[in-house]
Amino acid sequence: MSTILFSADERTMDNLMEGPWVSIEAEPSTAQITALFNKAGFEKYAHLVDEYDCTGFSIAIEDIAEDRLQAEFSPCLDRIKKKDAISHIGIVGSGAFAQDFDMHAFSAFKQVTRLTTQNVPFGPALTSLFPKLQAWQSMDWKANQPTALHDAWPQLARLSLQGFSGSLDVFDGRPIKTLMLVASTIKNIEDILRFQDLESLQIISCRIGGDVSVLSTLEKLQSLRIEGKNKLVGWEALTSATIRYLEASHYPCKFPKVGFPALQHYVVNAYRARDPFADTGGDADEINDALNRAFFAA
Repeated sequence: MSTILFSADERTMDNLMEGPWVSIEAEPSTAQITALFNKAGFEKYAHLVDEYDCTGFSIAIEDIAEDRLQAEFSPCLDRIKKKDAISHIGIVGSGAFAQDFDMHAFSAFKQVTRLTTQNVPFGPALTSLFPKLQAWQSMDWKANQPTALHDAWPQLARLSLQGFSGSLDVFDGRPIKTLMLVASTIKNIEDILRFQDLESLQIISCRIGGDVSVLSTLEKLQSLRIEGKNKLVGWEALTSATIRYLEASHYPCKFPKVGFPALQHYVVNAYRARDPFADTGGDADEINDALNRAFFAA
């Protein structure tokens, strides 16, 4: 559980969208200290990133209202002096960088290995700004959608995509070990098999079809979550000698525990009232912890 080291909220009913807000949070389990800001909060409190020896920062932009861009975003990143201490950057919310903003200011943060983006487009410069990237959480695929990585992000191992559509071949050649798909469209689950080193897989509220039992071929998979309705078949043939954590919300048959000899914690159909195939074992919180560790711990 994170510890709040500093917080300030100067928003009122009169300046709810413009008042400064900041929270400096430490995560003891990972030794990470993250500064969370809204746009006005970053303008006023960016110096706290250095003062609290933060390892990351995130800025929430809310510049779109009534479907119109109300303002542009031009952060003064020079206010952060200890740039090599930063391993995680998040630019979330909705908005747009100012046309005269030098996007390459982000490249001064040379040690960034984890990036979170949402509806604030970086444009074609995205992949070149963070060459050491190992984890990308894309909360709006359409806003930042690389068509090809070429030689970029060779160390990309952890991937979370929301609103993704198309083929995952754009990430071919990357050592993907953690994959999370949210509200995405994948024509066939076999597309995931291109990542044979997967250790953690989450498929949440996705339009996806195919034979789910093909996941049995992922010999390193340790945690699996499939949540929401889908068109997957072949559940009775799904087995794994390595999965330790499993959660599935729409398992259409009796869960064959014998096919999962390493399983420690599982939740099957637990959220469906009177489901004849509901089954649980171990600790559900352990499943969440394992899935979170797979993406955020490193």
